[in-house]
Amino acid sequence: MKRTITIHQPDFLPWLGFFDRWKQSDLLIILDDVQFLRRGWHHRDRIKTRDGLAWLTIPVQKKGNFEQMINQVKIDNQSDWQRRHLATIRHVYRKAPFFESIFESLHDAYLGKTELLVSFNLRLLEIAAELLGIDTPYILASRYNVSGRKSERLIHLIQQEGGTDYLTGTGSKNYLDVGLFSRAGIRVIWQDFPHPIYPQLYGGFVPNLSVIDFMMNCGKQNVR
Repeated sequence: MKRTITIHQPDFLPWLGFFDRWKQSDLLIILDDVQFLRRGWHHRDRIKTRDGLAWLTIPVQKKGNFEQMINQVKIDNQSDWQRRHLATIRHVYRKAPFFESIFESLHDAYLGKTELLVSFNLRLLEIAAELLGIDTPYILASRYNVSGRKSERLIHLIQQEGGTDYLTGTGSKNYLDVGLFSRAGIRVIWQDFPHPIYPQLYGGFVPNLSVIDFMMNCGKQNVR
């Protein structure tokens, strides 16, 4: 029986393509036990403001932790970053058509006490998935005892869950060993995601923003 699995790192409120893959899959494996990328998407993403694009960034404890895994990263809670994020989101999106309902969900998540970055990101991913009508389950890669690197490890994770197909983004064409997947009996499916154009605040359309932008402008029903 066909079973499609996608594997992705637990990014902070990522773009729509992430949720498109999640929606199409039978299982999402959250790759939480790989190295944290300081200049990656694990703790930040972009929103559109009146003055152009801006980053929402979660402060994390980096000093001396150059090779820590994503699931080891601790949030730096010395500053009141949660309220700062919320203030920015309110200022930017207060005139968006669906601000009130979306902001209420984000507000509750932000004000909960969280030490680990992965816990906070998963909380927000669950909120976004509910709003987007995604009921595909997810599981953490760290729960498995699998070996191997890069493509080999992905294959082992998929095999643990009886996967027949691996749905992945085109960005992985640079490193994915498709031949290795084929020999393991797993079909690689490249995501085909034509980015939807939707009404946005502040001028012409900009793609690939945080899912916040989509939800604020489109609302729960339109999003689905």
